Amino acid sequence: MKPRAVLSRLAEADLRLLRIFVAIAESGGLAAAELRLNISRSVISRHLKDLEQRLGMRLCERGRSGFALTEEGQVVLEATRRLLAQIDNFRAEVADLQTGMRGELNLVVFDKFVTNPDCRLGECIAALADEAPGVSLNVHVAGASEIEKGLLEGRFHIGVHPFHRASDSLVSIPLFVESMRLYASPRHPLLAGGAHPDDDALRRAALVGLGYHSPNMEHFWRLGLEPAARAFEQEGSVLLISSGRYVGFLPDHYAREFETRGQLVRLESDTLRYQCEWHASVTRSPAPGRIARRFLALIEAAHDLARISRDDGAGFKAE
Repeated sequence: MKPRAVLSRLAEADLRLLRIFVAIAESGGLAAAELRLNISRSVISRHLKDLEQRLGMRLCERGRSGFALTEEGQVVLEATRRLLAQIDNFRAEVADLQTGMRGELNLVVFDKFVTNPDCRLGECIAALADEAPGVSLNVHVAGASEIEKGLLEGRFHIGVHPFHRASDSLVSIPLFVESMRLYASPRHPLLAGGAHPDDDALRRAALVGLGYHSPNMEHFWRLGLEPAARAFEQEGSVLLISSGRYVGFLPDHYAREFETRGQLVRLESDTLRYQCEWHASVTRSPAPGRIARRFLALIEAAHDLARISRDDGAGFKAE
């Protein structure tokens, strides 16, 4: 492909080509993008070629062997996502100044948090809906690494997740705490004959760990333990534990229902337990838009009040 100058001036036509490219990449090919874009494959192909010529590089491989982004295409895709997110944020900010808060808010959360009694997200969503009925809220569920990646790419505006490391690119505020305890199936050999295993026995057991960087993984490192099996979300942990062959950590509020049904037993230990602090995170730059800032303020205020209520024991409630 003949080299050409990279876009020095970005016109509306260029933005349209970039949006089409994102649709192709996210759909997994030209054929799949037809339904999403509602234009023919031949037109999509022509637009893609136009963009490649404008950029002077090949963005994807397509043919009998299938569709795949080139290395350059992957870089352009991520840069385009950030660009389009910033444009959308700009439009939303201007619209807010003219008509009040209107637009979309993309909230992303880690899984298995709704049953935590200290979580006030439902109340915050209700408050935002009352205050800004013109805002359309989209809730996504994702893993820790995808939450951070999506925030940095501009696909998500606010992330709520277990905090495990600080990032120079994100601003995070603490919300609530989650207690992680060890659980086993009643059929586990450790519980045979009504035994109460001590910490030495628990350390020798086949343990389930989470398969991504998290407070769970850090806890294993601190204790010098190695998981015998890994799960990539809490449902997977429950599945492995319920087999009767593994012991694993679960949020106590999430495990309570399984305990009530007699499917899991909590194993008491003074050392094999830990806490996760959940945070709300937004990007440092670009700064969050008006809608995200307002929702973040609602989240922070609601959880601050909840902490006051827990600390003073006076049953204080927000009006």
